[in-house]
Amino acid sequence: MQIINVREHVEYQEKAIKYIQSKWANENTLKLYEDCITHSLKTDNSLPIWYLLENRGEIIGCAGLISNDFISRMDLWPWVCALYIEEGYRGMSLGGKLLLKIKKDTKNAGFNKLYLCTNHIGYYEKYDFSYIGDGYHPWGSISRIYEASLIK
Repeated sequence: MQIINVREHVEYQEKAIKYIQSKWANENTLKLYEDCITHSLKTDNSLPIWYLLENRGEIIGCAGLISNDFISRMDLWPWVCALYIEEGYRGMSLGGKLLLKIKKDTKNAGFNKLYLCTNHIGYYEKYDFSYIGDGYHPWGSISRIYEASLIK
């Protein structure tokens, strides 16, 4: 089992695009993910970074580290996004392993906090994220915002 930072392993670009699109995109957002992942490989900025979780050559999960997750709190960054683990691999703390890697990379990039938005209650708290309030998406929905401190 390995976590792949797509920026460090550009040979995974097409696999990352196809996998992340298959889990998160709809017909209107296919290009959004393709464009973001493609340009993330060429930037001098610390964000965005996309991750794949691979087991014996099979992609079984993904996540992203981005500047904003389509949420009204533009004053907060960076954000975990697109965390997904294949159903057959859930319950093995693999999402937690991705979150730990993202926290480490976030801290190494000079950030003291990490954010995410979700409507799941109970999962992210296990990984030291705390609910800090609600945020609003451009399409009219509301999400809970969580924060993790990276200072210890």
